[in-house]
Amino acid sequence: MRIFTLLLLLLIALPARAQVSVNPSALDGLAPAKPPSPAVSTPQLPAAKPAVGSGNAPVSAPKPVAPNTPNVASAPPASVVVPPPIEVPTRPPSPVAPPRIAADAPTSVEKLKSGLRLVFGNGRSDLNPASETAVKELVLPAQAGTDGPSYTVTSYAAGLPEDPSTPRRVSLSRALAVRSVLISQGVASTRIYVRAFGPASPGFADGPADRADIVVGPNPMGSEAPPKR
Repeated sequence: MRIFTLLLLLLIALPARAQVSVNPSALDGLAPAKPPSPAVSTPQLPAAKPAVGSGNAPVSAPKPVAPNTPNVASAPPASVVVPPPIEVPTRPPSPVAPPRIAADAPTSVEKLKSGLRLVFGNGRSDLNPASETAVKELVLPAQAGTDGPSYTVTSYAAGLPEDPSTPRRVSLSRALAVRSVLISQGVASTRIYVRAFGPASPGFADGPADRADIVVGPNPMGSEAPPKR
C-alpha cells in the first residue's frame, strides 16, 4: 500500500510530457450543423458634396424662384362717392311781440301832414282799439312788402332830469308798440325806423310831452341803419 502511494506521488510530481492530438474531423459528427447566415447588403449613400465657402461660415440655402405669372391688368379705381351736403336749418326770425291793446288806454290820435301823431297817457305805452285802427290805415295794401315807403316812428316821454333812463324806456315801449302794428299789416321791418327820446331832446317842445309821431316817406335819418327785427 505504501509503495502504491509513493508511486502516485511520483507521477503527480513529474511534469506531464504527454502530447494530446485532436482530430477536428472527429468533432464534426458530434455538433449540429449551423445554417449559413444570409448576407445583409448595406445601401451605399451618395457622398456629400463639400459646401462652397471659406472657413466655418454658414452657407445660406438657395432662395426659391417664384414661378412666372402672366401680367394681369389692375382694376380701375373705384369712383369717389361725394355725400350730399348737410342741410343746416336756418334760424327763424325772432317773433315780434304783439302790440298792447287796452280799451281804457287814454291814447288819442291827431292827423299830421305826412303821417299820424299818437298822444299817450302819462307813463303808459299801450294803444286802444281806435288808435290801433288809425295806425293800420296808414298802410295801404299796395304799400306792403319791401318796395313801399318807409315809416319813421319818433317817440317822446316826459320825466325828470335826474332820472333820464325811465322816460327813454317808456318812449321806446311806445315806439315798439307802433312798430308792431305796422309789421302786422305787412310792412317789412327794414322799412321801419324807430327813434326814442326823453324830455331833454331836440323836438321835444314841438308837441305834447308824451307822444309818438309817425312820418310816412323817405328815411329822414340819412345813412342810419334801420333797427334789427
